[in-house]
This record gives sequence, structure tokens and C-alpha cells, in this order.
Amino acid sequence: MAVQPTSSTPGVAPLRVADLEIDALHRRIRQGARELRLTPGEHTILYTLAAKAGAWVTYREIASALGRPNPALGENNTLARHIYTLRRRLRDDALHPRYIETLDGIGYRLLAA
Repeated sequence: MAVQPTSSTPGVAPLRVADLEIDALHRRIRQGARELRLTPGEHTILYTLAAKAGAWVTYREIASALGRPNPALGENNTLARHIYTLRRRLRDDALHPRYIETLDGIGYRLLAA
């Protein structure tokens, strides 16, 4: 399934992946009928993954999206904590993911189906 913009706002159109709608402009996330409350960092991570849904996004790419183009040692642990929290909010399971999959040593991807 491809990522589908859900409005015509240039450059910041909300993205729809599976049952998620990620609106960067208004910082809103919907999972079906449920609106999720995320921190700005979690929102940025989810939008970054959604923009490349189905493709692997490296730790460095995510750090860059968060404004940290040269992540320090230990940044991956901080990112892992954000991903853990995102999974909890999405009611996802790391062992049997519906949304966020991990490739150890590489990064993450948002499953598009």
C-alpha cells in the first residue's frame, strides 16, 4: 500500500498509512476514529517513518529529522525509548508489529499494509 496524502496542502499534506493519518501541519495523529496524543519528537518520528512507509529509515535519518544530524553515542537508546512509547500509544507489539518494525543496527520502518 502506498502512502496517500489526504489533503492538498502543499508540502505538509497529512499522510495516510494503513489506519493512521499523520497531519504534520496541525500535529494530529488519528488511528481510525481515535486521536493520539504524541510528544513533538514522537510526532516527528512517526511522520518521518510514514513519509517512507514500507522502506527502512536509518537511525541517522530519524536523528536528522529530529534536528540532530550528527547523533552522539547513546542517541539510539533515546530513539529506542521514543519508538517504545510510540508502539504503546499505537497498541503495537514489537514481536508481531502491525505498524513499526525494527531492523537491529539499521533503523525502523512503518509497515504500509
